[in-house]
Amino acid sequence: MTQIDFSIPRLQSINGIFLIFFTDLVKRIRQNIYLLAIPFFQKNIFESYGTYIYIGLALLVILQFVFSYLSYKKFKFSIQEDAFHLDKGVIKLSHIEIPFERIQNINLQQNIFQQILNVVGFEIETAGEGLAEIKIKALDKDFANALKAKLIEEKKKVEGDEELIDEKEKVSSINSSNHVNTESKDSKRLFQLDFITLLKVGVSSNLFKGVGLLLAFFAYLYNFVMDFLTNIYDLNLEEDFKNRIPETITFATFLILGILIIGFFITVLTTVFKYFNLKIVKNQQNYEVEYGLFKRMNKVIKKTKTQIFEIRTNPLKSLFKIRSVHVSQAASNQVTEKQKINLVGLSKENLKTLFKSLFQLELHDQNYEIVNSQNRLFFRYFYKNLAIMIGLFAVAYFLYFNLVSGVLLIMVFMGLSWLSYLKVKKSNVGFNSDLISVRKGSLDTKYKIIEIHKLQSVRLCRNIFQQYNGHADIVLETASGTINIEYLRINDATQLLNYLIFKVESINKGWI
Repeated sequence: MTQIDFSIPRLQSINGIFLIFFTDLVKRIRQNIYLLAIPFFQKNIFESYGTYIYIGLALLVILQFVFSYLSYKKFKFSIQEDAFHLDKGVIKLSHIEIPFERIQNINLQQNIFQQILNVVGFEIETAGEGLAEIKIKALDKDFANALKAKLIEEKKKVEGDEELIDEKEKVSSINSSNHVNTESKDSKRLFQLDFITLLKVGVSSNLFKGVGLLLAFFAYLYNFVMDFLTNIYDLNLEEDFKNRIPETITFATFLILGILIIGFFITVLTTVFKYFNLKIVKNQQNYEVEYGLFKRMNKVIKKTKTQIFEIRTNPLKSLFKIRSVHVSQAASNQVTEKQKINLVGLSKENLKTLFKSLFQLELHDQNYEIVNSQNRLFFRYFYKNLAIMIGLFAVAYFLYFNLVSGVLLIMVFMGLSWLSYLKVKKSNVGFNSDLISVRKGSLDTKYKIIEIHKLQSVRLCRNIFQQYNGHADIVLETASGTINIEYLRINDATQLLNYLIFKVESINKGWI
């Protein structure tokens, strides 16, 4: 590749004009969907004003294209001696400078539009932001790789970080099939998810997520249709439903079954699309993770910045003999679920290999001293569930309350209580000379493993009830967020607190 002068302010790829236009247009449509849909629900409106409506829509599309073109022209970036510089904005201009030492991760990605336009997205995550501070939507593949290599080189010069020497050698590239290629001649593929295992991951994933998406869609559609039908055609469909209670109950039963079935398939499909062709490649001391069908993601797990190693399982995953791992790396804010690096479909051997590579410890050799959460923790969950149920009963009372809805609400409360019971039984903390493991969950089981020397602070918390009944919570602070260990006996909590403080102060290791 020829040497590129990055000190010259540059634009995105020319295809970025169309990418910016399409993404902004979709965003505007989503923001104004109600307003744009009004003409389609008005009687004979197209017969009287059809020409004006079409002209208006065409003008809006043209104005959006002009705005997107100006956004493209005003978006310029360069690398100077002191930092990465970015200028952007059409009406409100802004200038951003990112010092090289603040750069944490550089990610390349491709969504479906970027794949069609043969460009990649470029993101820079910094030490001062929870999310990517710099997002460039459209760069040529070779240029993106060169820009990443240059930024890594500049960061290495500033910090003298030996880790970055290795990272420069394994800079990501995009192959001809529009996939982010994480492998180089010095890399070693640790794991690749086959399609059968991917389906197992989808089947064993969270069904409630798919159901939730479906319910959100139906709720949005219901409110949209009801607003127009009641306001424009003066219909009262809710009163009609009340007058046909038996038919309504039958319809609701089939609707719930249909939502569960469709939600299951949505969960499987979204999982397949998200984690398609997942690969984990080891490059020196780091791991590159690549996955996605329509949106191809490329993320780096850095050994030194790994804070929380979370293992998740559930009965179906245990049946399929797979596990998932969620890695939280150092950040300035609490790491959200979306920011975690997710590795799914791992076998027991894959899990052991990854754990040993990150911690230089054998997973199966870890003997923990276990301290269980006490049964009083159930009342904490019980009162929270009770508050939720009181709200649901109030809503049902004011909207439409009968014997069926009352029985359903009681069943919901019993289900929440059962889940709370499971949470209490699974809650414990284990510790040894190197690690601390926090176990939580209800249907799912989560093990959060942290190296003790990476704890930034440990504190004991007691509310007024715990002061009375002799219990306490332990709060662990890490560079990627907070972990609560709930309802330990006060003696156990105090001993654990003193032990962790002693270990943190006596171990001569840095948290990053």
